[in-house]
Amino acid sequence: MSKSIKFIHTADVHLGKKLSCNSSKNSKVKDIFINATEQAFKNLVELAVAEEIDFILIAGDLYDREARSIKSSRFFLKQCQYLNENEIKIYIISGNHDPAGIENEVFELPENVHYFSSEKVETIKYKKDNKLAARIIGQSYRQKFENRTMYNYYTAPDKSVFNIALLHTALNKDNNRYVPVNKSELLTKNEIHYWALGHLHQYQKLSQDPSINFPGALQSHNISEQGSKGAILVEVDSNLKIKENFVPLSPIIFKEIVVDLERENELDNITKLQQLINEKLEKQFNNIKINNKSRKYKIKAAVIRLNIVGRTPVHQYVADNREELEETLLEDMRIKFSRESPSLWLHSLILRTAKPLKNLEELKKSSQLYQNINQLINDLLTDNELNQELLAEWGQIWQGDENAEDRSNYRFYADSKLQKNILEEVEKIIISELIEGGD
Repeated sequence: MSKSIKFIHTADVHLGKKLSCNSSKNSKVKDIFINATEQAFKNLVELAVAEEIDFILIAGDLYDREARSIKSSRFFLKQCQYLNENEIKIYIISGNHDPAGIENEVFELPENVHYFSSEKVETIKYKKDNKLAARIIGQSYRQKFENRTMYNYYTAPDKSVFNIALLHTALNKDNNRYVPVNKSELLTKNEIHYWALGHLHQYQKLSQDPSINFPGALQSHNISEQGSKGAILVEVDSNLKIKENFVPLSPIIFKEIVVDLERENELDNITKLQQLINEKLEKQFNNIKINNKSRKYKIKAAVIRLNIVGRTPVHQYVADNREELEETLLEDMRIKFSRESPSLWLHSLILRTAKPLKNLEELKKSSQLYQNINQLINDLLTDNELNQELLAEWGQIWQGDENAEDRSNYRFYADSKLQKNILEEVEKIIISELIEGGD
């Protein structure tokens, strides 16, 4: 029988990176934002000590930049020293943001920290009570883009103890920048029990046996990374059976809320719109307070993007004053909710309304014109060839890489959600112009 072990799998910590939340002059909220990444890591360290784990795995991008800042490096050193006092080891591979590993560390780290080499695959034998309890296999990035298929050399002599593989990858065979490999290839490595992956910022459980996981980012840094972020707590018993638990650790969450005004029949002026927005944010605030009751590591703030859509009588006040109204509503709601605890900070408020149309539901059923427009939009979203033609018509500005890290400035990537939102706006304009004679 093997020794039981307990560890935490994390990745994409990005120490030194600041949150993108459209700024805040409120000192309380600003302090929360500035310290969010470090606080998430402190929460992870606290969890490690409380759970009396054996080691922490960091699957790349501990730092946000290859050139570590003194402040971030000193912070990490202090955390490592505290973990060392509690006899907890840390095993790290560097990723595309912080390549070359230990070579770029500003301070000398304590003996409980091991950076995997960027030149060769290493296998670390973890011993517990002087008995081999696990093998940890990994290799760091040598430079920002890594096309070496290092996983081919991730081998273990047997499965008598728990074998862990650390890999920073986009898990895309066609992506030569971040270790080109796919899930099927990982599954061929029969001796590996647990694949500790990094790079993708969303938690993903990809396989049960062997266990293949992305823990996601430890803390979101922009509105595109929504929901709770954290790390995976893993327990392995003496029979090599795995128990996993995703633990939310991020002090700040990002969330997008869509408010459809077509369902609000009595809403016909700005005051009522303000009241509705206030109700939606109050509900969000109360949900976070309820959620916090069951969380050991509390949410301190939520960054909200509010999308207000639909055909509504209030559009008459929006049509000619959209930007001014957005700014006014945004400022009013920021002042009120940033004072709460936990704080709500409005990242942005976007008005995408349209003038109401009489008998619209009947029109949808009876008008061949409407049905043709609706069908065309569905085809543009679902037919790959038509979709490519659509994006080509939109121009080069929409030809950005799917991976945000590979996207050049002044380019965008239109994922299916964004395309759908744009085409829904197009549909509103076409219907208004053709059927009602325009706004």
